[in-house]
Parts: sequence; structure tokens; C-alpha cells
Amino acid sequence: MAVANPAGGTELSVEVNDAASAQFASRLRKVARERRKWAAREGVACYRLYDGDLPEYACAIDLYEGAGDAEGILYAHVAEYAPPKSVNPDVARARFEDVLAIVPAVLGIRPDHVFSKARLRARGGGQYRDAGGRSYVTHTSEDGLVCEIDLGGYLDTGIFLDHRTTREMVGKMAAGKRFLNLFAYTGVATLHAAAAGAASTTTVDLSQTYLDWAARNLEANGFAAEGDARVEGGRAGKGRGGRKAASRGQGSHELVRADVVRWVQEARRGRRTWDLIFVDPPTFSNSKAMGRRTWDVQRDHAELLIGVSRLLAKDGLAVFSCNLRSFKPDREALAKCGVAIEDITASTIPHDFERNPRIHHCYLVRRAVSAEAEADA
Repeated sequence: MAVANPAGGTELSVEVNDAASAQFASRLRKVARERRKWAAREGVACYRLYDGDLPEYACAIDLYEGAGDAEGILYAHVAEYAPPKSVNPDVARARFEDVLAIVPAVLGIRPDHVFSKARLRARGGGQYRDAGGRSYVTHTSEDGLVCEIDLGGYLDTGIFLDHRTTREMVGKMAAGKRFLNLFAYTGVATLHAAAAGAASTTTVDLSQTYLDWAARNLEANGFAAEGDARVEGGRAGKGRGGRKAASRGQGSHELVRADVVRWVQEARRGRRTWDLIFVDPPTFSNSKAMGRRTWDVQRDHAELLIGVSRLLAKDGLAVFSCNLRSFKPDREALAKCGVAIEDITASTIPHDFERNPRIHHCYLVRRAVSAEAEADA
């Protein structure tokens, strides 16, 4: 199959299993042209190009522009969605092979800079397990902030692209505030808050791997991390030029390894408060570190948000987000305990995810004034 050369000149020849994959190549070329113009105009360095636009080619394709030592390099991350049972596995496999052959040719990316994963439903629902891959650590940027990503070792790369607008919003809200990031993953929301001038940040996650990653993100941008992270030499503190970033900002940046639900209870007992809290829990978790307890965002969110509301200072605000498509907040239980919740999902869906407006839900959470709630505090 012949495809247009993105650099101009002679067409490129791509070997495919099915000539019908030309339709996929055409769709990818069209959306990439529009998306790259949008990204250049908006200053976005990592974004979604394709998300199952054609049902026969069920995958998500994200583009990452390198930063720091990787400045000027382009990477593509291709995640295959598990096909429905009605599709022959051999046919699905052949189509995905065609996708991987077409992506570098159409996008003008070196084949060894195209990384593929498979999304397979895990037991318990709501989580996916990675089909496996070798770690490939590099850097991209978001709003001028250098972020470490791993394109090969994990299903997710270290930055959730659909939360870009939410992180930018949180950053703007955080100026001068005491900021708490719960279920923090790699701490990119903390990075936005620190860069915006938060008075202090506290970042909590159960995973030591992600806390260490968050510490490297902070230090790569000149913020000194404190607490439970182990920052390994050679992978931390690298700025855009590849040198150790200079220290910036006056706020403290605390990293805490803990079971978030239990930690919130302990923080309540200690009467600790924050002005702004970001809460982005997983849909489901049965991590061994949680003991016998499991986490289900639909089942457990009300209890969590009630606890979070008690950590808010006067006039404080929490931002709650989750990726369960069918999620419905338990407004009755929340209201009974004096928690007000406002749906702002529509304003947090980035342009590159507009085809999939249910990619996440997002809410503002406040402490409501009520006699019943005060008695419950």
C-alpha cells in the first residue's frame, strides 16, 4: 500500500495484511493534520490523535513531543483495545499489525519510537492489565513543565492526557494555597500547583514507584521534594538542558506513601486542613498493600468525599475526578453530610477527547453549611 510521505516527495510503500487498511491510513492522516495545527496553536506537546474512530481499527494513538534531553523527538503510543467476541482474534491481530505499520509512515515517526500496548480487561472490572513491554523512559512537557514518561514499561505512560484541562485549572486555583493531591499517580497535578505558586503541596499515593516518579518530576522542574520518595541518581533533577534544575519557589513539597482512604481519616483526627484538594481515584483497586479491603469508586466515593470535605479549610475547594463511564454521585448521602457537589465535566474535556465526552467525570466539592453536617463533623 502506498501512503503520502509526510515530508513530501515520493510516496512511501507500506506492507499491510489488508488493503482495506487504506481507510485507516486516510483517517489518521486527516485527523493528524488537524490535531497538529491545534496543538501548535495551543502549545500542547502531548495529545490524542485517534481513539477508535473506525470500529474495525480499535485502538488509541497518542503523540508525544520530546522535552529536555529528548527535545525535537516525536513518539507515538498505540494502545490496542480488546476486540469484542464477535471479531475473529486473527483478524483483529492482523488489523493491529497494519496499524503499527501505517502509524510511523503517516506520522513521520521512526518505527522504534512507536510503542504499542494491549488493553485487556482485568478481573474485577474497571482496571486494565498491560500486555507487557520493556521500559522506555523519556520526557515530554505540559504547559512548559518537563514530565517524565515511560512509553514501554506500563500501560499508562505517566500522564493522563484527558486530564490536561483539569490540571491546568487546578494549577490556576492553587496560587498561594495549601494544596493536597490524593491518589496522586506521578504528581503532575502537584507540579502544576507548585509552578503556579502554591504555598505548599502534599502528595499522597500508595505506590512507592509513583511517589519516586512524582519526586523526579518535581526536581526536574526545580522543586525540592520532601518525605517518602526515593530519588535515584541519574534519573532525577534533569531540566530542559539535561542538567540538574535550579531550585525554585518557596513552598514545601511533601510526598507521603499511604493508603489514601486511611490517611484521610488520620488527617481528620489530626485536624489538618488544606485550601485546595485534588482527588482522582482509580475506578477499582485490590492492591495487596490495602490488605483485605478493596476500592470501588462508585461504592466508596461518598465516604471518601465526606472525609475530604472535612479536610477543607474555610472557603476551601476540592476537585474530584474519576474515569468510570457509568459513575453517578450519591448526592443524597453527600448532602446529608453537608457536602455540596457541582458537575463541571463538560468544561474539563480537552479538544482531543471531544469524540469521547464520557472519558471522565469531574466535580467541584465544597463543605456546605448545615446544622446536621456541623453535628456530624
